Amino acid sequence: MFHIRDGDAIILASESTRRVDILRTLGIPFSIVPPDIDESRRHEETPKDYALRISHEKAHKVGRYFPDKWVIGADTIVVYKGRILGKPKNEEEAFAMLQLLKGKWHKVITGFCVLNVAKKITYRDAVETRVFMKDLLDQEIMKYIGTSEPLDKAGSYAVQGKGGYMVKEIKGSYSNVVGLPICEVAEVLLSLGVLS
Repeated sequence: MFHIRDGDAIILASESTRRVDILRTLGIPFSIVPPDIDESRRHEETPKDYALRISHEKAHKVGRYFPDKWVIGADTIVVYKGRILGKPKNEEEAFAMLQLLKGKWHKVITGFCVLNVAKKITYRDAVETRVFMKDLLDQEIMKYIGTSEPLDKAGSYAVQGKGGYMVKEIKGSYSNVVGLPICEVAEVLLSLGVLS
Protein backbone atom coordinates (compact mmCIF):
# COMPACT_ATOMS: atom_id res chain seq x y z
CA MET A 1 0.00 0.00 0.00
CA PHE A 2 2.65 2.52 1.07
CA HIS A 3 6.33 2.67 0.15
CA ILE A 4 9.23 4.38 1.87
CA ARG A 5 11.16 6.76 -0.34
CA ASP A 6 14.60 5.41 -1.32
CA GLY A 7 17.25 6.23 1.24
CA ASP A 8 14.78 6.98 4.04
CA ALA A 9 14.27 4.82 7.10
CA ILE A 10 11.78 5.06 9.97
CA ILE A 11 12.36 4.43 13.66
CA LEU A 12 9.52 4.16 16.18
CA ALA A 13 10.73 5.65 19.46
CA SER A 14 8.56 3.40 21.60
CA GLU A 15 8.47 -0.03 23.18
CA SER A 16 4.66 -0.11 23.14
CA THR A 17 3.46 -3.28 21.43
CA ARG A 18 0.23 -1.43 20.64
CA ARG A 19 2.06 1.29 18.69
CA VAL A 20 4.18 -1.31 16.92
CA ASP A 21 1.04 -3.18 15.80
CA ILE A 22 -0.67 0.02 14.62
CA LEU A 23 2.35 1.23 12.63
CA ARG A 24 2.63 -2.21 11.01
CA THR A 25 -0.78 -1.64 9.40
CA LEU A 26 0.94 0.76 6.97
CA GLY A 27 2.89 -2.20 5.61
CA ILE A 28 6.24 -0.39 5.79
CA PRO A 29 9.51 -1.49 7.42
CA PHE A 30 10.61 0.31 10.58
CA SER A 31 12.95 -0.19 13.51
CA ILE A 32 12.09 0.07 17.20
CA VAL A 33 14.31 2.04 19.60
CA PRO A 34 12.78 2.66 23.05
CA PRO A 35 13.71 6.09 24.48
CA ASP A 36 14.68 6.60 28.10
CA ILE A 37 13.32 9.95 29.27
CA ASP A 38 11.88 11.56 32.39
CA GLU A 39 8.10 11.65 31.88
CA SER A 40 7.33 13.87 34.87
CA ARG A 41 4.68 16.50 34.26
CA ARG A 42 5.72 20.13 34.64
CA HIS A 43 3.89 22.51 36.93
CA GLU A 44 0.78 24.04 35.27
CA GLU A 45 1.41 22.11 32.02
CA THR A 46 -1.87 21.35 30.23
CA PRO A 47 -2.56 17.70 29.33
CA LYS A 48 -2.21 18.48 25.61
CA ASP A 49 1.07 20.36 26.11
CA TYR A 50 2.36 17.49 28.25
CA ALA A 51 1.56 14.88 25.56
CA LEU A 52 3.16 17.06 22.87
CA ARG A 53 6.32 17.65 24.92
CA ILE A 54 6.80 14.01 25.91
CA SER A 55 6.27 12.77 22.33
CA HIS A 56 8.85 15.31 21.11
CA GLU A 57 11.34 14.38 23.83
CA LYS A 58 11.00 10.69 22.96
CA ALA A 59 11.59 11.34 19.25
CA HIS A 60 14.43 13.79 19.88
CA LYS A 61 16.24 11.45 22.30
CA VAL A 62 16.33 8.70 19.65
CA GLY A 63 16.90 11.15 16.78
CA ARG A 64 20.16 12.37 18.30
CA TYR A 65 21.62 8.88 17.88
CA PHE A 66 20.15 8.35 14.40
CA PRO A 67 20.20 11.85 12.83
CA ASP A 68 19.59 10.67 9.25
CA LYS A 69 16.49 8.62 10.12
CA TRP A 70 12.85 9.65 10.41
CA VAL A 71 11.81 9.14 14.02
CA ILE A 72 8.25 8.87 15.34
CA GLY A 73 7.58 9.53 19.02
CA ALA A 74 4.18 9.36 20.72
CA ASP A 75 2.59 9.68 24.13
CA THR A 76 -0.99 8.73 24.98
CA ILE A 77 -2.77 10.03 28.06
CA VAL A 78 -6.24 9.60 29.53
CA VAL A 79 -7.77 12.81 30.84
CA TYR A 80 -10.82 13.31 33.04
CA LYS A 81 -11.82 16.89 33.92
CA GLY A 82 -8.28 18.13 33.29
CA ARG A 83 -6.69 15.42 35.41
CA ILE A 84 -4.24 13.04 33.73
CA LEU A 85 -4.84 9.41 34.65
CA GLY A 86 -1.57 7.56 34.15
CA LYS A 87 -0.75 3.90 34.65
CA PRO A 88 -2.00 2.69 38.03
CA LYS A 89 0.61 1.80 40.63
CA ASN A 90 -1.49 -1.02 42.05
CA GLU A 91 -4.94 -2.67 42.00
CA GLU A 92 -6.40 -0.10 44.40
CA GLU A 93 -5.41 2.76 42.11
CA ALA A 94 -6.80 0.91 39.08
CA PHE A 95 -10.12 0.42 40.91
CA ALA A 96 -10.28 4.13 41.83
CA MET A 97 -9.61 5.20 38.22
CA LEU A 98 -12.28 2.93 36.76
CA GLN A 99 -14.74 4.10 39.44
CA LEU A 100 -14.00 7.66 38.35
CA LEU A 101 -14.49 6.95 34.62
CA LYS A 102 -17.56 4.67 34.75
CA GLY A 103 -20.73 6.13 33.26
CA LYS A 104 -18.92 9.24 32.00
CA TRP A 105 -17.11 10.76 29.04
CA HIS A 106 -13.36 11.26 29.17
CA LYS A 107 -10.65 12.23 26.68
CA VAL A 108 -7.74 10.29 25.27
CA ILE A 109 -5.00 12.52 23.87
CA THR A 110 -2.04 11.27 21.87
CA GLY A 111 0.75 13.69 21.14
CA PHE A 112 2.99 12.60 18.28
CA CYS A 113 6.17 13.90 16.73
CA VAL A 114 7.87 13.09 13.44
CA LEU A 115 11.39 14.41 13.06
CA ASN A 116 14.61 14.11 11.11
CA VAL A 117 17.56 15.75 12.87
CA ALA A 118 19.85 15.91 9.80
CA LYS A 119 17.14 17.57 7.68
CA LYS A 120 16.12 19.86 10.57
CA ILE A 121 12.46 18.87 10.18
CA THR A 122 10.14 18.50 13.16
CA TYR A 123 6.36 18.05 13.04
CA ARG A 124 4.28 17.88 16.21
CA ASP A 125 0.56 17.45 16.72
CA ALA A 126 -1.96 16.04 19.19
CA VAL A 127 -5.13 14.10 18.45
CA GLU A 128 -8.04 14.00 20.88
CA THR A 129 -10.73 11.31 21.09
CA ARG A 130 -13.74 11.32 23.40
CA VAL A 131 -14.61 8.02 25.06
CA PHE A 132 -17.72 7.02 27.02
CA MET A 133 -17.38 4.18 29.50
CA LYS A 134 -20.44 2.21 30.52
CA ASP A 135 -21.67 2.28 34.10
CA LEU A 136 -19.69 -0.55 35.67
CA LEU A 137 -20.60 -2.59 38.72
CA ASP A 138 -17.92 -2.95 41.41
CA GLN A 139 -17.80 -6.70 40.70
CA GLU A 140 -17.13 -6.03 37.01
CA ILE A 141 -14.27 -3.69 37.87
CA MET A 142 -12.73 -6.23 40.26
CA LYS A 143 -13.04 -9.04 37.72
CA TYR A 144 -11.34 -6.90 35.07
CA ILE A 145 -8.54 -5.90 37.45
CA GLY A 146 -8.09 -9.63 38.16
CA THR A 147 -6.97 -10.09 34.54
CA SER A 148 -3.97 -7.77 35.25
CA GLU A 149 -4.64 -5.97 31.95
CA PRO A 150 -5.31 -2.56 33.55
CA LEU A 151 -2.05 -2.46 35.50
CA ASP A 152 0.17 -1.13 32.70
CA LYS A 153 -2.43 0.95 30.85
CA ALA A 154 -3.08 4.67 31.11
CA GLY A 155 -6.51 5.15 32.67
CA SER A 156 -6.49 1.49 33.77
CA TYR A 157 -8.08 0.02 30.63
CA ALA A 158 -7.22 -1.26 27.16
CA VAL A 159 -9.88 -0.59 24.51
CA GLN A 160 -8.23 -3.13 22.18
CA GLY A 161 -8.17 -5.83 24.86
CA LYS A 162 -10.51 -7.28 27.47
CA GLY A 163 -11.43 -3.73 28.51
CA GLY A 164 -13.07 -3.10 25.13
CA TYR A 165 -16.44 -4.29 26.44
CA MET A 166 -16.52 -1.35 28.87
CA VAL A 167 -16.28 1.29 26.14
CA LYS A 168 -19.79 2.19 24.98
CA GLU A 169 -19.02 5.02 22.55
CA ILE A 170 -16.03 6.64 20.85
CA LYS A 171 -16.03 10.02 19.12
CA GLY A 172 -12.90 10.33 17.03
CA SER A 173 -9.98 8.08 16.17
CA TYR A 174 -10.07 4.53 17.56
CA SER A 175 -6.35 3.96 16.90
CA ASN A 176 -5.66 7.13 18.89
CA VAL A 177 -7.23 5.49 21.95
CA VAL A 178 -5.06 2.42 21.39
CA GLY A 179 -1.90 4.54 21.23
CA LEU A 180 -1.18 6.02 17.78
CA PRO A 181 -3.52 8.04 15.49
CA ILE A 182 -2.50 6.18 12.35
CA CYS A 183 -4.52 8.28 9.88
CA GLU A 184 -2.88 11.51 11.04
CA VAL A 185 0.60 9.97 11.27
CA ALA A 186 0.32 8.54 7.73
CA GLU A 187 -0.84 11.93 6.41
CA VAL A 188 2.22 13.61 7.95
CA LEU A 189 4.60 10.98 6.55
CA LEU A 190 3.04 11.43 3.10
CA SER A 191 3.17 15.25 3.30
CA LEU A 192 6.86 15.14 4.31
CA GLY A 193 7.63 12.84 1.39
CA VAL A 194 8.73 9.96 3.67
CA LEU A 195 6.02 7.71 2.20
CA SER A 196 4.71 7.47 -1.33
